[in-house]
Amino acid sequence: AVWSKRADFAKLGRISNGSARGDMYLDKDAVDTGADIAMLEKFKDKNSQQVKPRIEDDNWRARTGDGELTLSDLKRRQREELNEQLEESQQKRFKIVNFTSEDSHLVGEKKLFSFYCSICGEHCVTSEVDCLKLPRRRTDKAVAMEEAVHFHKKYANFGERILLRRQNGVEKQYRFYCRQCRQPLGYRPNPPSETAKF
Repeated sequence: AVWSKRADFAKLGRISNGSARGDMYLDKDAVDTGADIAMLEKFKDKNSQQVKPRIEDDNWRARTGDGELTLSDLKRRQREELNEQLEESQQKRFKIVNFTSEDSHLVGEKKLFSFYCSICGEHCVTSEVDCLKLPRRRTDKAVAMEEAVHFHKKYANFGERILLRRQNGVEKQYRFYCRQCRQPLGYRPNPPSETAKF
């Protein structure tokens, strides 16, 4: 509030000397009167009153039996589960691993050889050994790769079983063909689902 009269200032405290400068300030040596103290106490009482807690009305509460959950209980439980999952994912996300070539257990890098179809140029086989340096069979001069020993991957379609008459009896061949032009690439003694030596 703005006080424009000198009388309003006089209510709050005694004004010091009557000079123009003294009219602006209250007297620091002035003593509060009983009315002033009562007014201050009244003001303190208003501020010291705390807000009364809201009394919950039982009519507004959801009635549940033993073991039943309300919608708010379900939402709270779901919120807690989501927070736990978020904390777990954040802990996993910030796992820092420093990996250098010195930490590697590999002694040397393996060189991979790729082989392509002689007719269409489609990628057919990848292996860790040069297939041209592998031993060959005496019967048909085919390259013999030991599947259990050498890492390799065939990019081919497996076909039917073929029976061939040899000097010692009958040979079974499960052939595999180029994916694009169907040229025969090789064969196995066992079906693709079974393990074989060559």
